Amino acid sequence: MKKIIFIILVFCCFNIGQAALCEDILEATYAQNAAEYTNYKNCIRLYKLPYEKLYYLALSSIPANKFEVVEMQSRNGYIIFQTDNREFLLSIFKKDKNYTFIRLTPCDNNYYFSPSIVTKIFNYIDVHFNEEVKQLKM
Repeated sequence: MKKIIFIILVFCCFNIGQAALCEDILEATYAQNAAEYTNYKNCIRLYKLPYEKLYYLALSSIPANKFEVVEMQSRNGYIIFQTDNREFLLSIFKKDKNYTFIRLTPCDNNYYFSPSIVTKIFNYIDVHFNEEVKQLKM
């Protein structure tokens, strides 16, 4: 009788553990399949703007789109922000005096994320392209 109870107990524990493992795998697979694949080519854009102006426009686009700034460094031209429990790197590269590249990449290098994140950042910069960047005095 004790052997039968022990076997039933082991069998139940095995099934519970296996069900939990399968549920985690299914949840991760669903999350990856639910998100669209974003092409790397859509994550880079060239602007006819000086480096500093594009950096500040990119920096202001993050809170405007309700994303959270995690880290930023103007000297190296990068901003790390978080949205949907994922971190993204926004890099600004100087081509020459008048042209600057901007690149948005996921920090985990997994391009299965919504393309609307890239679109929101670039649309904000496009809308505020001609506005003057001013320093706020407190």
